[in-house]
Parts: sequence; C-alpha cells; structure tokens
Amino acid sequence: MSVPNVMNPLLMTGVGIVLFAFGSYTTAIITQVRKRRPTAMMRGFLTAGVTLDAAATAFMIAGSRRIPLTFHGIFGYSAFLLMATDLLLMWRRYRLMRNDPLPAKLHRFSLAAYTWWVLAFVAGIVVAARM
Repeated sequence: MSVPNVMNPLLMTGVGIVLFAFGSYTTAIITQVRKRRPTAMMRGFLTAGVTLDAAATAFMIAGSRRIPLTFHGIFGYSAFLLMATDLLLMWRRYRLMRNDPLPAKLHRFSLAAYTWWVLAFVAGIVVAARM
C-alpha cells in the first residue's frame, strides 16, 4: 500500500494564510482605485495583507524542504518587499496629508506592487500544483 502524497502541515497553513493575504491586498487596492485616497479601510486591509503575507511566508519557509532561495522564493520575497514598501508609503502619506487624494506616482506604484505580488501568487500556485 502506498502512502498518499500529503502536503506538509506548515505549508498548508502558509497556503491558507496567503489566501487571506490575497483577499486583503485585493480589497485594499480596489478601495484605493475607487477612492484614490488612503482611507482607513484601505490602510487597514493593506496592513492586514502585509501582516498575513509575512506570516504565510514564515510558515512556507518553515515547512519547505528546499532552501528558501528558489526562483519562486526570490520572486515572493521581492513581491512582499514591494507591498511592505507600499504600506509604509501609504501610512507616511496619510500621516503627512491625511485623506488628501493620492499622487498619481504613488497610485501607480501601488498598482505595480500589487501586480507583481499577484504574479508571485500565481507562480506559487504553479509550484504547488507541481508538487
């Protein structure tokens, strides 16, 4: 009798958490696109997304049998850094200008960071599907 291919529980936890990060990031970006301001809702979901993404990354590293410097790992780390940078820029903008409209440059950076993160997310799905 063969043993079924079961995913490591730490990896499964990381995958579950990253799905919530995806939802949080998506809600934050949709809110930003609609409002064009660093609203409390947008900042809250962006903060939750970065927090959840950090936790998911930690679980995935802990549950992986591979070294963390794979193509997907580096892709994911860079995506996380872009989203964390976006979070810091949003909170800084809010602290300085409150709910004034976001400058186009910051808005474009947010969209680019989110797009890069979604590409890393999809790459993770591909990696998981090949396991």
